[in-house]
Amino acid sequence: MPARTGALRSRRDAASLGPPQAHQARRACDQAHRERAHHRRAGLLTREAARTRRRRRTPATATSSLDLLSHHAGAALAAGHPDAALAAATEAANLSARLHPNGPRHAKACYALGRTLAKLGRDEAALAHLQQAVAIGDTTDHDDAALTSRALFAANTALALQRLGQVTAALDLAARAVHLASAAPEEPIPHLRTAGLGWAHTALSLARTDGGLDGRPAAQEALEAFRRVDGEEFLAGGEGLALACYAAAYAAHRQGDGQGLAPAREAVERFSGSGDVLHERRRADAARLLAEITSEHPVASGEDAR
Repeated sequence: MPARTGALRSRRDAASLGPPQAHQARRACDQAHRERAHHRRAGLLTREAARTRRRRRTPATATSSLDLLSHHAGAALAAGHPDAALAAATEAANLSARLHPNGPRHAKACYALGRTLAKLGRDEAALAHLQQAVAIGDTTDHDDAALTSRALFAANTALALQRLGQVTAALDLAARAVHLASAAPEEPIPHLRTAGLGWAHTALSLARTDGGLDGRPAAQEALEAFRRVDGEEFLAGGEGLALACYAAAYAAHRQGDGQGLAPAREAVERFSGSGDVLHERRRADAARLLAEITSEHPVASGEDAR
């Protein structure tokens, strides 16, 4: 509670500033609060994982360790500790391969490992694990409650394919991700379904734009989804919204509609600050796109030309 109170006090202080400074200050306060929450959660999971490893290994404790390691990998990734996330995700994937080689737990462990490798800039290694998650999820987990997870598997695999230049495969898988996310029920975690829609439409927009198609409608869907859940603590630093802004700017610029400047500026702002390898790559992409758009956009008197 004290941390949250501090964040709220900072937001009130930010309100005394004039726009757009107040808006940027509020966003920074919320970002700081999310980061503190992620760090606390990652620390708690680290200690619990260590205690679990010290217990006598039985099938029950092994499964408990697997679930904990998977959560630890996600929390460490959200807290900005990709090396710790990689260690936990690798251990979880190895353990799940022995305990549940063709089950949903192994699919989720492969997904966590793939996402972590992607964060470290190792797209080819990431792709293999992400594709394994997709394959296992498609063949073994047909429960409606698993549709959002399967959509996230497919969307992140499509993003890896897109980064590797495999546009046709990325487009097919992104379209499948949108289908899965759209069919997922609201329960048990409505915000997670909305985030799944955001990632799926972001992947589809980028793949369509790379393929010479119009990515604007998908980007708009992604923006609407991520704005509905912006500020939720399980979303690490607004990463999805930042990428959706980039996708919207990229699609608009390639279509020549003159509407890419605002989302490009927002993407650069949201990607500000240091991060993992993938974050740095996305920040550089956003900065290059903004520079390209700005060079073609006449700046009106008094307009911010960042």
